[in-house]
Amino acid sequence: MRVEVYLPLLISAVLDRLAPWLTRHLPPASASRLLAVAGVLCGASTVLGLALLAWSSVVEIPQVAALGHWSIPLWERDDPVPDAVGGVAGVALVVLAIRLVHNVRSRYLAARAVRGFVRGQGPAPGGLILVDDPTPLAFAVPFDQGRIVVSTGMLRALTVQEQRALFAHERAHLRFRHHTYRTIVETAAAADPPLRRLPAAIRYATERWADEVAADTVGDRRLAARALTRAALARGSQESSRHELDYGSRDVSDRVRHLLGPRPRQNPLALAAIVILVAATLISAVDAGSDIDRLLDKATAQPHH
Repeated sequence: MRVEVYLPLLISAVLDRLAPWLTRHLPPASASRLLAVAGVLCGASTVLGLALLAWSSVVEIPQVAALGHWSIPLWERDDPVPDAVGGVAGVALVVLAIRLVHNVRSRYLAARAVRGFVRGQGPAPGGLILVDDPTPLAFAVPFDQGRIVVSTGMLRALTVQEQRALFAHERAHLRFRHHTYRTIVETAAAADPPLRRLPAAIRYATERWADEVAADTVGDRRLAARALTRAALARGSQESSRHELDYGSRDVSDRVRHLLGPRPRQNPLALAAIVILVAATLISAVDAGSDIDRLLDKATAQPHH
């Protein structure tokens, strides 16, 4: 447990730097799935690494050593982790636990507010809620088997064909459960601060995913791009909640550029990069766990009294 226990933090930082590039060089469905998996593994490995570092100091507490029949002198002889590092890791775990609780609480409160709004609109035939509001709005919420909320202002901004693209986009969010990918990655980022840009990357990737589904549904990539452009222009500078799957609210110019181009293809270099990062994360976590298990076995050679 010398270098490998620190590697998840480094790998997380590398993934965070590569995430925007990966979302633009992989098909959006692949990028969303792979980034979610990589984010979870990096987050879990970082927490595990911090726990192992903190444990190296906890073992030296006489009461703990007595419970495990470990010899403190033997442990100190072989333990490569300085006491100060173990203490800092313990504090970091507490801070991360607070971050996670705050993240879960904020998401719960925001979800409850959106759910209250949706249910307050009354029945939703076909899962569609039409709001009589001149403000251009269109978003999907994954509650009550999924709902699409659209305002009269948004419908007036689009032609009938463009409305088809909009609805196809929002249905794609619900069908492929994009809110799950976002929730997973935001939770991983709360547990692993170096992943601070990953939530934005996964939100972009899932929007691109829905754009591609909409283009396939209407059978016209230019029509899908035009609908997205008009929706964004109608919305102007309005901000949207990160808890809503909101049409026309994120990196619109880049998304339009992709829709006006050919269908995205797998990029072997991007695919290899994320596979290597995932493999390195798993290997470092397994090695660190094996090392501390070996150290504990050696420390039990002479039971602590």
